[in-house]
Amino acid sequence: MNNSRTWRWFNIKKINSIGYGHRIIGLALLFLALIPICCFVVELIFQKTIFSTLRNISIGIGFLVSLFFIGLLSIEFCQDKKIEQQYSNIRRYKLKLDNGKFECQSCGNRQLMENEKNCVICGMKFNDNTWKCPKKFNYCFIFIV
Repeated sequence: MNNSRTWRWFNIKKINSIGYGHRIIGLALLFLALIPICCFVVELIFQKTIFSTLRNISIGIGFLVSLFFIGLLSIEFCQDKKIEQQYSNIRRYKLKLDNGKFECQSCGNRQLMENEKNCVICGMKFNDNTWKCPKKFNYCFIFIV
């Protein structure tokens, strides 16, 4: 088995933490702050060491949840960087639409004709060729083994 660090790329669905990011942060705060504070107060009142153990377990779970969230964010940032690179490569091209017209990749104007050299709305000067959209964009994340 090779112990050197290797990069592996995998195709996965695009991760977007807008819908669940606040829930993971709330769960981490619950285990990192709320439960340990409650265990500390109860330990002071009842003088039982079991609450100290529960507090330590809760902090451990909170750190694991935080590490999981950091991992998801790093994957999302990698995917966003890849999408930005793909987009910046096609900004100066017209995208052919099904209705025979073209779309400006800079501003989204969908009323361009084939012979137009620049966009009438944003002024973007196009390359001579049209860009054909692949059926699927590849999103990536990286594992270091």
